[in-house]
Amino acid sequence: MIPADDPTTLSILYHINSEPWDNSEAYEAARDYEVEYKDMGGAREVIMLPAPSETPLRRLLQARESCRDYTPSPMPAQVLSNILACGYGIIRTAHLDSIGHIYLRTTPSAGGLFPLEIYALARRVEGIVDGLYHYDVRRHRLEFLRAGGWFPELDHTLLMAPLIRGANLILFLSAVFARSQNKYGPRGYRYIMLEAGHAAQNICLSAVEQGLGSLCMGGFLDGRLNTFLGLDSINEAVIYSIAVGYRHDAVSV
Repeated sequence: MIPADDPTTLSILYHINSEPWDNSEAYEAARDYEVEYKDMGGAREVIMLPAPSETPLRRLLQARESCRDYTPSPMPAQVLSNILACGYGIIRTAHLDSIGHIYLRTTPSAGGLFPLEIYALARRVEGIVDGLYHYDVRRHRLEFLRAGGWFPELDHTLLMAPLIRGANLILFLSAVFARSQNKYGPRGYRYIMLEAGHAAQNICLSAVEQGLGSLCMGGFLDGRLNTFLGLDSINEAVIYSIAVGYRHDAVSV
């Protein structure tokens, strides 16, 4: 029995027991799936809305799509800088009575606690050695962890590995669970997942703005990926990953 005042055990149990579903029949059936839509047929009145305006944001949203075929082209360091800054970077400072002086970022965060960290496998980025890095958000810099353009263990860890070999960046979003759950308890786990979605969309929009493709990936073997990044899977664990690079179909030949 988990005590009612235990803020983390239930969510940790869920997290470590929600590896990718090994159910080939379900995946095969999904090939012929049909998207469902809810239609309030009993509504007494319907109101037709005006067509949406063609704004810069809407054009970015229209251009964003999952890219599963990348070409190994060099990427300027400025592009990487922009993606990290837009994804989860600091944009201004503020003072909260409950916390004090804080740095606000490009995503909303419950309580201004910002539980996420970003690790980047960077390849063919000009002026940067191929390898694994941690994003130091306060100083907007990369902290080198180890060198390598690709690591064999990723072939058996990322379910999309064959599709992202040409990508310049593979960004791993991790969560330090206690940052949110010390205040919000089990509900904090939900807030963390919402925040990861905000950051991933920011990354995708920054990518398309700069002529790049992206692929959001939830399919990975958690234990193996956490070990690869040096995370303990309990206090900090990967919750999302995004590949970014130059689309193969966008290259002129």
